[in-house]
Amino acid sequence: MAPATLDITPEPLAVSPTAAAVMLGCSRRTVARLISGGRIEARKRGAATLVDVQSIRTYYLSLPKIDGPAPLACSIRAPASVKPKRGR
Repeated sequence: MAPATLDITPEPLAVSPTAAAVMLGCSRRTVARLISGGRIEARKRGAATLVDVQSIRTYYLSLPKIDGPAPLACSIRAPASVKPKRGR
């Protein structure tokens, strides 16, 4: 019988703003706003920004749960070449 193997993959303490945006399903700009608003924590290592993974989790868990089916968000914009008619 072969000995059992335990796969230990260490979880990172921090991720890039891009990775944080992927984790949260939002844009990098939203991550920047969350950092500047104090909702998630980040640190600097030279020029690099490191976003604290635990604070991402804490923020995510603070979001309201959805009961029932999830609402669909749909944002449809007219092309920039189409100008709305005024006064008609």
